[in-house]
Amino acid sequence: MSWPVAVVAGAAHKGPGDAGTGTAGGGLTPATDDLSGRLYVAVARLTRMLRRDAPAALSHGSISALATVAGGRPMRVGDLASAEGVRAPTMTRIVDGLVADGYVERIPDPGDGRACLVRATPAGVDVVAGARTARARRLAAGLARLPQRDRDALAAALPAIEALCSDDSTMS
Repeated sequence: MSWPVAVVAGAAHKGPGDAGTGTAGGGLTPATDDLSGRLYVAVARLTRMLRRDAPAALSHGSISALATVAGGRPMRVGDLASAEGVRAPTMTRIVDGLVADGYVERIPDPGDGRACLVRATPAGVDVVAGARTARARRLAAGLARLPQRDRDALAAALPAIEALCSDDSTMS
């Protein structure tokens, strides 16, 4: 069987036990492999396009970490590193830069006086909102160029995509 390039690109992202045949381990079928490979490539390209065409004032790692902190309660640097999928020393460097820029602040951890939490400042919340707005506008412009049937298909797929993302701890 001839597999599309997108499937080959997605093959590296299979879970443990997947032998690459599409049926071993995770029980994937060739059709599921094709869907996962194509979706992986499409999402990666869409993300790259949005970063390129609506850049944020910060690096991708910094804006991502800032968005995580701005979207929730204050958190420890180690927990933020875990949420972002990076090592603690990397996150410490990112947080140090965000503190220096005035986008986050370190505050005492009320549960442990030896530790601190990271919290977004109003300026940090504004940076995240600005990046989201710029990227949403760029995406809206792209959507407007699509035929109505394609926009309808994307709208119909949103619940499934949102469900897929609802437990991102299982994604790697």
